[in-house]
Amino acid sequence: MENKARILSSLVLCVAYVITLYHDTTLGSRLYLLGNLLALPYMVKNKCWDIVALLAFFIAVGFHRAFLTY
Repeated sequence: MENKARILSSLVLCVAYVITLYHDTTLGSRLYLLGNLLALPYMVKNKCWDIVALLAFFIAVGFHRAFLTY
């Protein structure tokens, strides 16, 4: 299941990049946040702690843009 979520995460991140670049930054950042959250269980299961830390940082930074915009 985690492997499917990781693959879906990659697809969501690609779509989020295009949406952020050409359409809506709030929607793109929410999709980007979702993509990072989908990849997190796979990385924890495989003990990729450097990637977990990086994803946690991206989630913390992206949360502001996704939900706390004025």
